[in-house]
Amino acid sequence: MSAILAVCGEAFCAMVSDGRMVEEPVENGKPKILSDTLPKVRKVNRNILVGFAGDTLAAVQIINALDDYNTQYLTLEKAVKILAAQAAQVSCQPVGVRILVGGRGRKGSFELVTLGSADGWQPQVQPARDGAYLIEGACSHTEIAPFLEREVKPQAASWKSLDDVAHTLDGCITALAAQDETVNTQFYRELVI
Repeated sequence: MSAILAVCGEAFCAMVSDGRMVEEPVENGKPKILSDTLPKVRKVNRNILVGFAGDTLAAVQIINALDDYNTQYLTLEKAVKILAAQAAQVSCQPVGVRILVGGRGRKGSFELVTLGSADGWQPQVQPARDGAYLIEGACSHTEIAPFLEREVKPQAASWKSLDDVAHTLDGCITALAAQDETVNTQFYRELVI
């Protein structure tokens, strides 16, 4: 029911999502499209991005829990705690939910955190490293790892600008959309630098 991709480096975090929402469960391999213009990535504040794939209604309930706080002052670490606590309270469709949280942590370095229903909402934190990129993604109905290996990781070494990163992530979503009708090529992008 969606795709979200994230890249964090030592000086930025970027996320790109598609815009398709489908009715779950998908029956007979033919999705019923509810929307083609739903962004699944949100800039919480100047330091934090949040994106999701999966059960849209559950994901929105989880992410909207951040609005109970003054988001201007939320740290990445606090946002992850809020999301994990809210997620434990929300039921979701069998397709599940995967949330990516990226940006600048409390100590100023970039991090990428993943949490999902399949993992019992246990956050997996990855700090950015000098000279390397953290690359993550999620897709509801298609295994994302082969697309990251084929479409994103080989191009990372030649990135020279944020436009290069965006072009690569857009290309990965385009490749996903060509094989998975629950994904489209309406791109939504957010960035923290």
